[in-house]
Amino acid sequence: MLFERWRGFVRAWQDYPLREGAWIGKRYQVESLLGEGSYGLTYRCFDTKEETLVAVKQSRPSKKAAGRALLGKESTILRVLNHPNIPVCRDYFEYKGLNWLVSDYIEGKTLEDKIFAEHMVYGERECLATTLKLMELVSYVHSRGFVHLDLRIPNVILRDAELYLIDFGLARQIGEVESADAGHEPKPEEMPKRMPPVITSDLYYVGQLMLFMLYSAYQPEPGGAERSWREELDLSPEMLHILTRLHGELEAYEDTASFVREAEQFYKSLQ
Repeated sequence: MLFERWRGFVRAWQDYPLREGAWIGKRYQVESLLGEGSYGLTYRCFDTKEETLVAVKQSRPSKKAAGRALLGKESTILRVLNHPNIPVCRDYFEYKGLNWLVSDYIEGKTLEDKIFAEHMVYGERECLATTLKLMELVSYVHSRGFVHLDLRIPNVILRDAELYLIDFGLARQIGEVESADAGHEPKPEEMPKRMPPVITSDLYYVGQLMLFMLYSAYQPEPGGAERSWREELDLSPEMLHILTRLHGELEAYEDTASFVREAEQFYKSLQ
């Protein structure tokens, strides 16, 4: 027990975020911490060479080879993708024994901000409109041979009428098999537990994301027992059918396009 507490203290010390004003190399100056993930920390930085704001992700020191491997894979994937609503990889380098990934900084509010900070309410129509915008990006990622595997509300940014998809730290090639090269790559057990790299995994996450939006309109009864989402949410039969398929409890969608077709058809019926 004492050893585990000590290990936790060491990890916290190793992973302490950089302070405002700190320099990364001689080019990027930290303005603020944007977020922390299991394998990386992301900062908003000022690029003194280009004189612009960028997002700089640091591999988490305590994760060692696993963190560096994931960040390296993310940089490779971002270089393959070429979409105006997905961040571009601007730089990737090693500094002070860690790996660093520089990408576009996207100003806006995350879907998490909209729901929990701004208390925006998403009915079925609004939920579908946002989901269909997201699916344009997800479909593009799939067409390039990748799955995102982290389609969560903090990774969707809204700015005016535009929607952006960020954080490809867990993304993989469709059908990819994890491998480890002794001495160069982390052991498989050191890597994060992820859904299998197949399209249905991303569709499952889309279903979860839709539930977050739909729950924004839910008012729990005081003292009421917790129930399943099917019982708590007042959903139309069409929405219930879509969500059940996304979660793999009915016949799963055979591909991204089949889900989009059904969602578009239902969305049009609500206009």
